[in-house]
Amino acid sequence: MDTRSLFLKINFTKLSTLFFRGLGILSRFLLTFLITKFISLEFQGEYTLIVSSVTLLIIFFGFDFYVYAGRLIIKEPTKQLFFFKNMIVFYLFSYVLLFFVLWYIVHSLNFKLGSFWLLYFLVILEHLGQEFFRLYLALRKPLLANALLFLRTGLWAFIIVLGFIFVSDFDISMVNILSAWLFCALLTCILGFWKYPGIRGFFKEKIDFSWIKKGLIVGLTMFASTICLKIIEFSDRYLIAFFLDKKEVGIYAFYFQLSNIINVVIFTMYISFLYPDIIDGVYKKSFSSIESIRSTLKKKTFIIVGVFAALFLIGSPFLLDYMNRPELNANKSLFYILLLSTVFLNLSFSSHYVIIGAEKEKLIFKATLYACLLNVIINLVLIPIIGIYGSALALLGSTIVLLIFKKRYEKQCLSGW
Repeated sequence: MDTRSLFLKINFTKLSTLFFRGLGILSRFLLTFLITKFISLEFQGEYTLIVSSVTLLIIFFGFDFYVYAGRLIIKEPTKQLFFFKNMIVFYLFSYVLLFFVLWYIVHSLNFKLGSFWLLYFLVILEHLGQEFFRLYLALRKPLLANALLFLRTGLWAFIIVLGFIFVSDFDISMVNILSAWLFCALLTCILGFWKYPGIRGFFKEKIDFSWIKKGLIVGLTMFASTICLKIIEFSDRYLIAFFLDKKEVGIYAFYFQLSNIINVVIFTMYISFLYPDIIDGVYKKSFSSIESIRSTLKKKTFIIVGVFAALFLIGSPFLLDYMNRPELNANKSLFYILLLSTVFLNLSFSSHYVIIGAEKEKLIFKATLYACLLNVIINLVLIPIIGIYGSALALLGSTIVLLIFKKRYEKQCLSGW
Protein backbone atom coordinates (compact mmCIF):
# COMPACT_ATOMS: atom_id res chain seq x y z
CA MET A 1 0.00 0.00 0.00
CA ASP A 2 1.46 3.38 -1.05
CA THR A 3 1.66 6.40 1.27
CA ARG A 4 -1.38 8.13 -0.24
CA SER A 5 -3.57 5.03 0.09
CA LEU A 6 -2.43 4.54 3.68
CA PHE A 7 -3.20 8.19 4.47
CA LEU A 8 -6.70 7.88 2.97
CA LYS A 9 -7.35 4.66 4.86
CA ILE A 10 -6.29 6.15 8.20
CA ASN A 11 -8.40 9.27 7.67
CA PHE A 12 -11.41 7.23 6.52
CA THR A 13 -11.14 5.16 9.71
CA LYS A 14 -10.86 8.28 11.86
CA LEU A 15 -13.81 9.98 10.16
CA SER A 16 -15.94 6.83 10.33
CA THR A 17 -15.01 6.39 13.98
CA LEU A 18 -15.91 10.01 14.69
CA PHE A 19 -19.20 9.55 12.82
CA PHE A 20 -20.29 6.65 15.03
CA ARG A 21 -19.08 8.32 18.22
CA GLY A 22 -20.47 11.70 17.22
CA LEU A 23 -23.87 10.27 16.29
CA GLY A 24 -24.04 8.49 19.63
CA ILE A 25 -23.14 11.60 21.59
CA LEU A 26 -25.50 13.74 19.51
CA SER A 27 -28.32 11.27 20.14
CA ARG A 28 -27.71 11.29 23.90
CA PHE A 29 -27.46 15.07 23.93
CA LEU A 30 -30.64 15.48 21.87
CA LEU A 31 -32.39 13.11 24.27
CA THR A 32 -31.27 15.30 27.17
CA PHE A 33 -32.34 18.37 25.20
CA LEU A 34 -35.81 17.01 24.37
CA ILE A 35 -36.46 15.59 27.84
CA THR A 36 -35.60 18.99 29.28
CA LYS A 37 -37.80 20.84 26.79
CA PHE A 38 -40.84 18.56 26.55
CA ILE A 39 -40.94 16.80 29.92
CA SER A 40 -39.15 18.58 32.78
CA LEU A 41 -35.83 19.36 34.40
CA GLU A 42 -36.92 17.11 37.27
CA PHE A 43 -37.31 14.13 34.90
CA GLN A 44 -33.92 14.98 33.41
CA GLY A 45 -32.43 15.05 36.90
CA GLU A 46 -33.94 11.64 37.72
CA TYR A 47 -32.69 10.20 34.41
CA THR A 48 -29.20 11.55 35.13
CA LEU A 49 -29.14 9.95 38.57
CA ILE A 50 -30.23 6.56 37.18
CA VAL A 51 -27.59 6.64 34.42
CA SER A 52 -24.97 7.63 37.00
CA SER A 53 -26.04 4.77 39.27
CA VAL A 54 -25.78 2.19 36.46
CA THR A 55 -22.34 3.55 35.60
CA LEU A 56 -21.18 3.26 39.19
CA LEU A 57 -22.49 -0.32 39.51
CA ILE A 58 -20.54 -1.24 36.37
CA ILE A 59 -17.39 0.18 37.90
CA PHE A 60 -17.89 -1.52 41.27
CA PHE A 61 -18.40 -4.97 39.78
CA GLY A 62 -15.94 -4.70 36.90
CA PHE A 63 -13.01 -4.19 39.29
CA ASP A 64 -11.02 -2.60 36.42
CA PHE A 65 -9.85 -6.07 35.40
CA TYR A 66 -9.67 -4.82 31.81
CA VAL A 67 -6.52 -2.77 32.58
CA TYR A 68 -4.49 -5.93 33.12
CA ALA A 69 -5.95 -7.84 30.16
CA GLY A 70 -5.87 -4.88 27.77
CA ARG A 71 -2.23 -4.13 28.52
CA LEU A 72 -1.29 -7.75 27.84
CA ILE A 73 -3.27 -7.83 24.60
CA ILE A 74 -1.15 -4.92 23.35
CA LYS A 75 2.03 -6.66 24.53
CA GLU A 76 1.12 -10.25 23.51
CA PRO A 77 -1.55 -10.12 20.75
CA THR A 78 -1.16 -13.83 19.93
CA LYS A 79 -2.79 -14.75 23.27
CA GLN A 80 -5.80 -12.46 22.88
CA LEU A 81 -8.37 -15.29 23.07
CA PHE A 82 -6.81 -16.65 26.27
CA PHE A 83 -6.99 -13.21 27.88
CA PHE A 84 -10.57 -12.74 26.71
CA LYS A 85 -11.87 -16.08 27.99
CA ASN A 86 -10.31 -15.64 31.41
CA MET A 87 -11.77 -12.14 31.64
CA ILE A 88 -15.23 -13.60 31.02
CA VAL A 89 -14.69 -16.31 33.67
CA PHE A 90 -13.75 -13.66 36.20
CA TYR A 91 -16.79 -11.54 35.32
CA LEU A 92 -19.16 -14.49 35.81
CA PHE A 93 -18.13 -14.61 39.47
CA SER A 94 -18.51 -10.84 39.66
CA TYR A 95 -22.06 -10.99 38.28
CA VAL A 96 -23.06 -13.53 40.93
CA LEU A 97 -21.87 -11.07 43.58
CA LEU A 98 -23.76 -8.29 41.80
CA PHE A 99 -26.96 -10.36 41.99
CA PHE A 100 -26.92 -10.63 45.77
CA VAL A 101 -25.87 -7.02 46.37
CA LEU A 102 -28.44 -5.61 43.97
CA TRP A 103 -31.17 -7.88 45.32
CA TYR A 104 -30.51 -6.55 48.81
CA ILE A 105 -30.52 -2.93 47.62
CA VAL A 106 -33.73 -3.26 45.60
CA HIS A 107 -35.63 -5.01 48.39
CA SER A 108 -34.34 -2.59 51.02
CA LEU A 109 -35.76 0.28 48.94
CA ASN A 110 -39.00 -1.63 48.24
CA PHE A 111 -38.60 -1.54 44.46
CA LYS A 112 -40.74 -3.79 42.27
CA LEU A 113 -39.25 -7.16 41.29
CA GLY A 114 -39.41 -6.14 37.62
CA SER A 115 -37.16 -3.19 38.41
CA PHE A 116 -34.57 -5.58 39.85
CA TRP A 117 -34.35 -7.77 36.74
CA LEU A 118 -34.31 -4.77 34.41
CA LEU A 119 -31.52 -3.11 36.36
CA TYR A 120 -29.56 -6.36 36.90
CA PHE A 121 -29.40 -7.35 33.23
CA LEU A 122 -28.84 -3.75 32.15
CA VAL A 123 -25.75 -3.50 34.37
CA ILE A 124 -24.38 -6.84 33.11
CA LEU A 125 -24.93 -6.16 29.41
CA GLU A 126 -23.79 -2.56 29.66
CA HIS A 127 -20.62 -3.72 31.40
CA LEU A 128 -19.88 -6.41 28.81
CA GLY A 129 -20.51 -3.92 26.02
CA GLN A 130 -18.08 -1.51 27.65
CA GLU A 131 -15.46 -4.25 27.88
CA PHE A 132 -15.85 -5.04 24.18
CA PHE A 133 -15.23 -1.38 23.41
CA ARG A 134 -12.01 -1.43 25.43
CA LEU A 135 -10.86 -4.76 24.00
CA TYR A 136 -11.31 -3.70 20.39
CA LEU A 137 -9.38 -0.50 21.07
CA ALA A 138 -6.53 -2.60 22.50
CA LEU A 139 -6.75 -4.79 19.38
CA ARG A 140 -6.35 -1.58 17.31
CA LYS A 141 -9.82 -1.82 15.82
CA PRO A 142 -11.22 1.60 16.78
CA LEU A 143 -13.85 1.64 14.02
CA LEU A 144 -15.47 -1.59 15.22
CA ALA A 145 -15.11 -0.47 18.84
CA ASN A 146 -16.97 2.77 18.19
CA ALA A 147 -19.61 1.10 16.01
CA LEU A 148 -20.40 -1.17 18.97
CA LEU A 149 -20.30 1.83 21.29
CA PHE A 150 -22.89 3.61 19.15
CA LEU A 151 -25.12 0.55 19.20
CA ARG A 152 -24.87 0.37 22.99
CA THR A 153 -25.05 4.04 23.95
CA GLY A 154 -26.50 5.87 20.95
CA LEU A 155 -28.98 3.81 18.93
CA TRP A 156 -31.66 3.57 21.60
CA ALA A 157 -31.37 7.29 22.31
CA PHE A 158 -31.56 8.01 18.56
CA ILE A 159 -34.81 5.99 18.28
CA ILE A 160 -36.37 7.82 21.22
CA VAL A 161 -35.28 11.18 19.75
CA LEU A 162 -37.05 10.26 16.49
CA GLY A 163 -40.15 9.53 18.55
CA PHE A 164 -40.02 12.99 20.14
CA ILE A 165 -39.58 14.64 16.73
CA PHE A 166 -41.99 12.71 14.51
CA VAL A 167 -44.67 11.27 16.81
CA SER A 168 -47.34 13.70 17.94
CA ASP A 169 -48.11 13.61 21.68
CA PHE A 170 -45.10 11.34 22.18
CA ASP A 171 -44.93 10.03 25.73
CA ILE A 172 -42.21 7.91 27.30
CA SER A 173 -41.52 6.58 30.78
CA MET A 174 -38.27 5.85 32.52
CA VAL A 175 -38.95 2.11 32.16
CA ASN A 176 -39.32 2.54 28.37
CA ILE A 177 -35.97 4.33 28.19
CA LEU A 178 -34.18 1.68 30.24
CA SER A 179 -35.78 -1.16 28.24
CA ALA A 180 -34.59 0.33 24.94
CA TRP A 181 -31.12 0.76 26.43
CA LEU A 182 -31.15 -2.90 27.60
CA PHE A 183 -32.12 -4.21 24.14
CA CYS A 184 -29.32 -2.30 22.39
CA ALA A 185 -26.79 -3.42 25.01
CA LEU A 186 -27.83 -7.03 24.29
CA LEU A 187 -27.27 -6.56 20.54
CA THR A 188 -23.84 -5.05 21.29
CA CYS A 189 -22.76 -8.09 23.30
CA ILE A 190 -23.96 -10.53 20.62
CA LEU A 191 -22.00 -8.70 17.92
CA GLY A 192 -19.00 -8.25 20.22
CA PHE A 193 -18.71 -11.99 20.78
CA TRP A 194 -19.34 -12.82 17.12
CA LYS A 195 -16.60 -10.52 15.80
CA TYR A 196 -13.92 -11.31 18.38
CA PRO A 197 -10.81 -12.83 16.71
CA GLY A 198 -10.66 -16.64 17.03
CA ILE A 199 -13.94 -16.83 18.96
CA ARG A 200 -14.68 -20.32 17.58
CA GLY A 201 -11.90 -21.63 19.79
CA PHE A 202 -13.37 -20.01 22.91
CA PHE A 203 -14.38 -23.23 24.67
CA LYS A 204 -11.09 -24.95 23.84
CA GLU A 205 -9.02 -22.21 25.48
CA LYS A 206 -7.83 -23.07 28.98
CA ILE A 207 -8.91 -21.35 32.17
CA ASP A 208 -6.01 -20.14 34.30
CA PHE A 209 -7.08 -19.15 37.82
CA SER A 210 -3.56 -18.04 38.74
CA TRP A 211 -3.67 -15.56 35.84
CA ILE A 212 -7.09 -14.38 36.99
CA LYS A 213 -5.78 -13.92 40.53
CA LYS A 214 -2.86 -11.82 39.31
CA GLY A 215 -5.21 -9.76 37.14
CA LEU A 216 -7.47 -9.17 40.12
CA ILE A 217 -4.57 -7.80 42.17
CA VAL A 218 -3.58 -5.40 39.37
CA GLY A 219 -7.22 -4.55 38.70
CA LEU A 220 -7.99 -3.74 42.33
CA THR A 221 -5.32 -1.03 42.34
CA MET A 222 -6.80 0.56 39.22
CA PHE A 223 -10.27 -0.09 40.63
CA ALA A 224 -9.44 2.09 43.62
CA SER A 225 -8.21 4.76 41.21
CA THR A 226 -11.37 4.54 39.12
CA ILE A 227 -13.56 4.83 42.20
CA CYS A 228 -11.77 8.07 43.05
CA LEU A 229 -12.13 9.30 39.47
CA LYS A 230 -15.83 8.46 39.34
CA ILE A 231 -16.41 10.16 42.67
CA ILE A 232 -14.96 13.25 40.99
CA GLU A 233 -17.22 12.74 37.99
CA PHE A 234 -20.48 11.76 39.70
CA SER A 235 -20.48 12.88 43.34
CA ASP A 236 -21.39 16.41 42.32
CA ARG A 237 -24.78 15.25 41.00
CA TYR A 238 -25.68 13.39 44.18
CA LEU A 239 -24.46 16.27 46.37
CA ILE A 240 -26.40 18.78 44.27
CA ALA A 241 -29.50 16.60 44.71
CA PHE A 242 -28.82 16.44 48.47
CA PHE A 243 -28.17 20.13 49.06
CA LEU A 244 -30.42 21.58 46.32
CA ASP A 245 -32.94 19.67 44.14
CA LYS A 246 -33.33 17.61 40.95
CA LYS A 247 -33.92 20.72 38.86
CA GLU A 248 -30.41 21.94 39.73
CA VAL A 249 -29.08 18.47 38.89
CA GLY A 250 -30.76 18.78 35.50
CA ILE A 251 -29.17 22.18 34.82
CA TYR A 252 -25.72 20.96 35.82
CA ALA A 253 -26.11 17.71 33.85
CA PHE A 254 -27.11 19.64 30.72
CA TYR A 255 -23.92 21.71 30.66
CA PHE A 256 -21.75 18.81 31.82
CA GLN A 257 -22.93 16.64 28.94
CA LEU A 258 -22.38 19.50 26.52
CA SER A 259 -18.79 19.97 27.70
CA ASN A 260 -18.24 16.21 27.74
CA ILE A 261 -18.69 16.15 23.96
CA ILE A 262 -15.16 17.55 23.78
CA ASN A 263 -13.76 14.63 25.78
CA VAL A 264 -15.51 12.24 23.42
CA VAL A 265 -14.19 13.95 20.28
CA ILE A 266 -10.60 14.02 21.56
CA PHE A 267 -10.72 10.42 22.74
CA THR A 268 -12.35 9.18 19.54
CA MET A 269 -10.14 11.07 17.09
CA TYR A 270 -6.80 10.80 18.86
CA ILE A 271 -6.48 9.02 22.21
CA SER A 272 -8.21 5.80 21.09
CA PHE A 273 -5.76 5.58 18.17
CA LEU A 274 -2.64 6.64 20.07
CA TYR A 275 -2.80 5.17 23.57
CA PRO A 276 -1.67 1.66 22.48
CA ASP A 277 1.38 3.37 20.90
CA ILE A 278 2.12 5.16 24.19
CA ILE A 279 2.06 1.86 26.08
CA ASP A 280 4.12 0.20 23.35
CA GLY A 281 6.57 3.14 23.51
CA VAL A 282 7.03 2.52 27.23
CA TYR A 283 7.72 -1.18 26.63
CA LYS A 284 10.32 -0.24 24.00
CA LYS A 285 11.67 2.70 26.07
CA SER A 286 11.15 5.04 23.13
CA PHE A 287 11.04 8.49 24.75
CA SER A 288 10.92 10.25 21.36
CA SER A 289 7.72 8.45 20.27
CA ILE A 290 6.02 9.27 23.59
CA GLU A 291 6.95 12.95 23.28
CA SER A 292 5.69 13.03 19.70
CA ILE A 293 2.32 11.61 20.75
CA ARG A 294 2.14 14.00 23.72
CA SER A 295 2.77 16.98 21.44
CA THR A 296 0.01 15.85 19.08
CA LEU A 297 -2.51 15.38 21.88
CA LYS A 298 -1.72 18.75 23.42
CA LYS A 299 -2.08 20.61 20.13
CA LYS A 300 -5.32 18.86 19.16
CA THR A 301 -6.80 19.42 22.62
CA PHE A 302 -6.33 23.19 22.46
CA ILE A 303 -7.64 23.37 18.89
CA ILE A 304 -10.79 21.34 19.62
CA VAL A 305 -11.54 23.18 22.87
CA GLY A 306 -11.03 26.55 21.17
CA VAL A 307 -13.35 25.68 18.29
CA PHE A 308 -15.98 24.32 20.63
CA ALA A 309 -15.88 27.41 22.86
CA ALA A 310 -16.35 29.66 19.81
CA LEU A 311 -19.28 27.54 18.56
CA PHE A 312 -20.98 27.71 21.95
CA LEU A 313 -20.48 31.46 22.15
CA ILE A 314 -22.12 31.91 18.75
CA GLY A 315 -24.80 29.24 18.95
CA SER A 316 -25.87 29.23 22.61
CA PRO A 317 -28.24 32.24 22.37
CA PHE A 318 -30.27 30.46 19.67
CA LEU A 319 -30.17 27.08 21.40
CA LEU A 320 -31.20 28.39 24.81
CA ASP A 321 -33.91 30.64 23.41
CA TYR A 322 -35.40 27.68 21.58
CA MET A 323 -35.39 25.55 24.73
CA ASN A 324 -37.22 28.31 26.59
CA ARG A 325 -35.73 27.35 29.95
CA PRO A 326 -34.72 30.55 31.77
CA GLU A 327 -32.81 28.48 34.35
CA LEU A 328 -30.40 27.26 31.65
CA ASN A 329 -29.88 30.72 30.19
CA ALA A 330 -29.17 32.16 33.63
CA ASN A 331 -26.39 29.61 34.23
CA LYS A 332 -24.66 29.37 30.84
CA SER A 333 -21.35 30.67 32.26
CA LEU A 334 -21.22 27.30 34.04
CA PHE A 335 -20.30 25.78 30.69
CA TYR A 336 -17.00 27.67 30.44
CA ILE A 337 -15.82 26.43 33.84
CA LEU A 338 -16.63 22.86 32.84
CA LEU A 339 -14.96 23.45 29.48
CA LEU A 340 -11.73 24.47 31.17
CA SER A 341 -11.75 21.30 33.27
CA THR A 342 -11.83 19.22 30.06
CA VAL A 343 -8.54 20.85 29.00
CA PHE A 344 -6.69 19.72 32.12
CA LEU A 345 -8.30 16.26 32.05
CA ASN A 346 -7.23 15.57 28.46
CA LEU A 347 -3.72 16.91 29.02
CA SER A 348 -3.29 14.32 31.77
CA PHE A 349 -4.00 11.31 29.53
CA SER A 350 -0.54 10.99 27.99
CA SER A 351 1.00 10.75 31.46
CA HIS A 352 -1.75 8.33 32.50
CA TYR A 353 -0.90 5.80 29.79
CA VAL A 354 2.84 6.14 30.39
CA ILE A 355 2.24 5.12 34.01
CA ILE A 356 0.00 2.23 32.86
CA GLY A 357 2.71 1.05 30.46
CA ALA A 358 5.30 1.23 33.25
CA GLU A 359 3.00 -0.98 35.39
CA LYS A 360 2.98 1.57 38.22
CA GLU A 361 -0.79 1.61 38.83
CA LYS A 362 -0.34 2.64 42.48
CA LEU A 363 0.92 6.03 41.31
CA ILE A 364 -2.31 6.59 39.39
CA PHE A 365 -4.24 5.73 42.52
CA LYS A 366 -2.29 8.29 44.54
CA ALA A 367 -2.91 11.02 41.95
CA THR A 368 -6.64 10.32 41.70
CA LEU A 369 -6.99 10.02 45.48
CA TYR A 370 -5.57 13.51 46.01
CA ALA A 371 -7.83 14.91 43.28
CA CYS A 372 -10.85 13.07 44.71
CA LEU A 373 -10.37 14.35 48.25
CA LEU A 374 -10.05 17.91 46.98
CA ASN A 375 -13.16 17.49 44.82
CA VAL A 376 -15.35 16.24 47.67
CA ILE A 377 -14.14 18.95 50.07
CA ILE A 378 -14.79 21.75 47.59
CA ASN A 379 -18.23 20.33 46.73
CA LEU A 380 -19.23 20.07 50.38
CA VAL A 381 -18.04 23.60 51.11
CA LEU A 382 -19.16 25.45 47.99
CA ILE A 383 -22.45 23.84 46.91
CA PRO A 384 -24.36 25.19 49.97
CA ILE A 385 -22.80 28.63 49.33
CA ILE A 386 -22.81 29.14 45.54
CA GLY A 387 -24.87 26.18 44.31
CA ILE A 388 -23.97 24.33 41.13
CA TYR A 389 -21.05 26.67 40.44
CA GLY A 390 -19.39 25.10 43.48
CA SER A 391 -19.50 21.71 41.73
CA ALA A 392 -18.03 23.18 38.55
CA LEU A 393 -15.16 24.73 40.50
CA ALA A 394 -14.62 21.46 42.37
CA LEU A 395 -14.30 19.62 39.04
CA LEU A 396 -11.89 22.23 37.71
CA GLY A 397 -9.70 22.10 40.82
CA SER A 398 -9.57 18.31 40.84
CA THR A 399 -8.58 18.04 37.16
CA ILE A 400 -5.74 20.52 37.73
CA VAL A 401 -4.47 18.46 40.68
CA LEU A 402 -4.83 15.28 38.62
CA LEU A 403 -2.65 16.72 35.86
CA ILE A 404 0.01 17.99 38.27
CA PHE A 405 0.45 14.68 40.09
CA LYS A 406 0.30 12.49 36.97
CA LYS A 407 3.03 14.61 35.38
CA ARG A 408 5.13 14.24 38.51
CA TYR A 409 4.66 10.47 38.67
CA GLU A 410 5.33 10.08 34.96
CA LYS A 411 8.77 11.61 35.49
CA GLN A 412 9.44 9.01 38.19
CA CYS A 413 8.52 6.21 35.75
CA LEU A 414 10.82 7.57 33.05
CA SER A 415 13.69 8.58 35.34
CA GLY A 416 15.47 5.25 34.96
CA TRP A 417 15.73 5.43 31.16
